[in-house]
Amino acid sequence: MYMIWMKIILLGLAHALNHSFLLAIPVLLNDISKSLGIEIYDMGYVISLSYFLYGFGSIFAGPLSMKFKSGQIIFLSLFLSGVFMIPLLFNLNVYLFALFLALNSLWASLYHPIANKLISEDYPEDMGKIMGLHGLGGSFCSAFIPIISVYISNILNWRFSLVTLGIASMIISLAFYGGGSINVNFKSKIHIPYGRIKWIILFSIFLGLSSRGLELYLPSLLIFRGFDTSNAALIMSLSLLAGVLGQIFGGYIADYSNSIKALLTSFIMVFISLMFIVFGGGNNIFTLIGVLLYGFSFYAHQPPSTKLQSELVDLEARGYVYGLFFCINFSLGSASSVLTSFLANIYGLDFSYMCLSIFVFISLLIIFVMFFEYSKLYGN
Repeated sequence: MYMIWMKIILLGLAHALNHSFLLAIPVLLNDISKSLGIEIYDMGYVISLSYFLYGFGSIFAGPLSMKFKSGQIIFLSLFLSGVFMIPLLFNLNVYLFALFLALNSLWASLYHPIANKLISEDYPEDMGKIMGLHGLGGSFCSAFIPIISVYISNILNWRFSLVTLGIASMIISLAFYGGGSINVNFKSKIHIPYGRIKWIILFSIFLGLSSRGLELYLPSLLIFRGFDTSNAALIMSLSLLAGVLGQIFGGYIADYSNSIKALLTSFIMVFISLMFIVFGGGNNIFTLIGVLLYGFSFYAHQPPSTKLQSELVDLEARGYVYGLFFCINFSLGSASSVLTSFLANIYGLDFSYMCLSIFVFISLLIIFVMFFEYSKLYGN
């Protein structure tokens, strides 16, 4: 039991550091854009390559998982993603900044599919619960990244914030060196049942088109509505702490009810939270409620979504399938950040968030279709 909890804690820390650039950059966006000499709404274009590679690189996780132990891949992912944060300490131009951030993202992209595969292999009976705990650990540690990043930036500058996260990633990676789950030699030909997973693929497409742009500019939206930078970072940290509770909720409901019901419940709340954010421009209380509910519900949807993927495919295909869905989500996230930047430049952030909420609504409609399509999995 001690070793199980140690593994979950280490994976939680690794999970948080793997997400660190996604969490630190939004709250530092204003400082970074000024330092690079560009407009804040142009940062979506700069970050888009990183988002794309954070998704695209994950498709290599499946083939790598057939040749190396999970721990070895996680070590390389954390260590090399941290290495490429170090050059950001120097006064780079916008192109070199985008390059090194993209290289960080490429190596970081291997983590999620491999961690999910490890959990599905080691904890098949309590998969939803352990995925929830894994996400919980990541969410809890991640909750401190926005506020710590702003704190370091206020004392030193934004460069030290990002480099500190890179060094921490390199240190944590050593815990996985040479270890991990046993490499199982599966059959060489992997069958992926695209007919069974077509609806959840479509769901991931529309989710990707909304989530990355929404999260990139959320601190900027808070600042635009009257919150100062420190308070915006604090609210983002509180939203991530709400996500901790969301991970617990999503994981347990997925195990004690079923994956699709848990996914539907959590995503209804995601849409409601966006309504508070989109239409709460004149009321900071509504905006605050929306951001906190978004953190809770968005993280709540992840364990049942991942568990549903595992229920639709055989064990030997899970590394590939987890990589596929992660690729879809974040590769399209690059388009989301570009779209949000484009709309915000012309019409403002409020309008761009209204457009993103349409993609979320379409995602919700797809889950309703999935509810009826996949009901036979649970004997309904």
